Amino acid sequence: MSLDLRTVADRYAKAVFELASEQGQLDAVHEELTSIKAVFEANPNLAKMLTGVKLSLDQKKSLIEALKSDASQLVSNLIQMVFDYGRMNIMVVIIDEFERRYDQQNKRVHADVVTAVQLDEPRRAQLRQNLLTRYGAKEIVLHETVDESILGGVIVTAEHKTLDGSLKSKIEQIRRLLIK
Repeated sequence: MSLDLRTVADRYAKAVFELASEQGQLDAVHEELTSIKAVFEANPNLAKMLTGVKLSLDQKKSLIEALKSDASQLVSNLIQMVFDYGRMNIMVVIIDEFERRYDQQNKRVHADVVTAVQLDEPRRAQLRQNLLTRYGAKEIVLHETVDESILGGVIVTAEHKTLDGSLKSKIEQIRRLLIK
């Protein structure tokens, strides 16, 4: 019986999270894993190359050594184990699962924010404060996008919920009420 990739990734992430926590290295490991994730995102074919047949074993080992070059022992061991078991295709998923645990422990919420215009600093700070209160978080990480089609207001998606305060959706609501 084979396990799905998310389950496998969660097991790796849980093990690394618990070890990093026990060793008091949680923040450092989080930072390292975030950097490694950035490497995979900047090189979208890297995981495929490390699990595929196009590269020789020596070429793959050289890429793995480059990934491990500045890593702590814990992160280096993770990379090596994931490579040895032929699971480099789920490295980003492992890191995502680790980050989910890290965020949960640190009461950190990621929020996707869509506005019609770029937020200035006072509005960004106010939005962040409102979201801190709403979600009971210690930290809010905003991922901002500008979409002029919403006309005004803001759409926030966080914790699997969407708060739509856009002018476009309010106009739609009024339009539906008038059509009835």
